[in-house]
Amino acid sequence: MVDLFGKKKLEDRIAELQAALSQLQGEKEQLLSTIEKRDEKISKLAAANQQANLALKAAEQRAAAAATSATTQTPAAAPEAESCEGQKPKARMLSTREMDGLIERLRACRSPRDDLLSAYYTGPVAEDEALPPTIRKSSSAIKSRRGEIVLHSPQLFSLLLVPPFPVQENLRREGSAFALDPLEEMMETPVLVLSVHAGETFIGVALSREGFEAEDQVESSVMGKHSKGGWSQKRFERLREEEVRGHADLVAEKMAGLMSRYRILLKYAVVSGDEGLIRQIAPAIGLPLVERKLSRLEGRKTKELLDEVYGFYCYRIDM
Repeated sequence: MVDLFGKKKLEDRIAELQAALSQLQGEKEQLLSTIEKRDEKISKLAAANQQANLALKAAEQRAAAAATSATTQTPAAAPEAESCEGQKPKARMLSTREMDGLIERLRACRSPRDDLLSAYYTGPVAEDEALPPTIRKSSSAIKSRRGEIVLHSPQLFSLLLVPPFPVQENLRREGSAFALDPLEEMMETPVLVLSVHAGETFIGVALSREGFEAEDQVESSVMGKHSKGGWSQKRFERLREEEVRGHADLVAEKMAGLMSRYRILLKYAVVSGDEGLIRQIAPAIGLPLVERKLSRLEGRKTKELLDEVYGFYCYRIDM
């Protein structure tokens, strides 16, 4: 029968629109869930801020005592200070819990001279930047591709932080309090996490450092790196390359399912592991890559992996 009125076309169009509407509703629900989580985070921060205000007076008293001690130190104490120089602690990665504690204490710091410096750099600090020489020297030695964050309180302390994700723009601010909002925003950055290894790859979606929203473990059979028995080297390498490509295809397939749901929310893909395998799957990721050296999951709790993904490297700079 001839469809004179185009009923079949209209029905097909209605079906297409209903499918698009269903997809948009799903995305809306995901966005509402994200907003609820952020509102909950704001509530937690407000409570933490109240606690920090209670500690403000005690922090100011400690700062005043430290400044008085620095100005009244006798020359006889100098050799002791020099002997401690060699004991300066190395940089260490701060877990998300440790970063929360550090931020809480930094928010409690106040200076009546408006000289608390917060500086965010997209790369190493320039040689002519108005900073103490020790900070410039440390920055030059680190040379982080993700940028650096400097928090400096004259006569008290200087911290140099290497963030988990790239600093987006240079920012320098001096005031009575530290500018910590950009730092906290990094800890709420939604990312795709890939720990890529031949035969075993972890894929996870984290909307913040609170936990993985979705995760998958991709496992397949891949030969070891060395041949055994009567295998010829070329034949062994060819077969292994085929198995690695098969694993990469399987990872890309699993990843596509997650990306169809979360792509609109994600900002970076944090990748770690086998460089050759990463190059094979990189075209399918479709996000800016942040290459990191993460420990393999291998039975560990995913919370430990998140501590590495969102962790900051902290350098305490002696002045």
